[in-house]
This record gives sequence, C-alpha cells and structure tokens, in this order.
Amino acid sequence: MSQKNSLQSDAVHKSYPEADSSSESAGIVAEGVATYAYTPLKKTAFLSLQHQIAGIPASEEVWRFIVANELSHHLEAAVRVVREAFHKTGKMRFTYQIDPEIENEACVIIHAEVSGTLEELVREDWAYTKAIVRTLPMDKLPLIHLFPIVV
Repeated sequence: MSQKNSLQSDAVHKSYPEADSSSESAGIVAEGVATYAYTPLKKTAFLSLQHQIAGIPASEEVWRFIVANELSHHLEAAVRVVREAFHKTGKMRFTYQIDPEIENEACVIIHAEVSGTLEELVREDWAYTKAIVRTLPMDKLPLIHLFPIVV
C-alpha cells in the first residue's frame, strides 16, 4: 500500500485522522508530511542569498570567518580605505587563509587589482598602511590583509 501512495501525485495524500495506528499506515502519514515539508531551493533564489561586503561577493568560508570574528563593518572600512588610497583600483575579491606556521591564526585577504607607476604604487601602499592602522581597532588588524595585484 505504501508503494501505491508513493506513486500517486503530491496533491493526493491520506489525511491524518484517517490513518490508523499500524506501522504500515504510520509510514504513509510520514510520506505525506515529508512531501509537504520538502521545498527545493531554486538556483535563482540561491544567487540572491549570496553574502556581500561593500558590494564584493564573499564565499561561505569567508562569511563564516567574518561573522565569527565580527568583521563585517571593519572589512567594509578596509575596502573603503583601499579605494581611497589607491587611485586606480579594479576588481576586488576576498579569500580566507589559515597561517600554516602559527596555530589558530587566520585572516581574510582583500585581493585588489591596482595600477600605476612604481612610485605611485609605493606612495599609495604607504598611504593605505597609515590609513588602515588609524581606521581599524588593533585587535582586528591581524585579521584583515591586503594583497595588491598590479595590472
């Protein structure tokens, strides 16, 4: 009987009051409840649930680290400092990295495409360093790193 009900469409189910206490009927009731409880997640809905910091997508791994260390506002501030310090910035992305040499040491890395002459980039990197030290609390500084990519 359970095979017969499982072959029927999702719209046809035995109502709960009609079910008797036998083990076969108990399985039928569970099948009916399971079909109502299961709702597949559409791909379009998943894309809209993606986490972002300052308009930059963050992977689940990065997001978990950000939440665990309360870094969302600090990471937004760091991205703002990167954009202010480097005059020619391109794409940015985040990665999560665990330090292999130091136990329990991890950070979020901001990968930012930057361009300019060598003198400009050195001056802008120095401006970024001074600004980030003034902007972030001392306990959050080791958790956010910049990796400029010269293009």
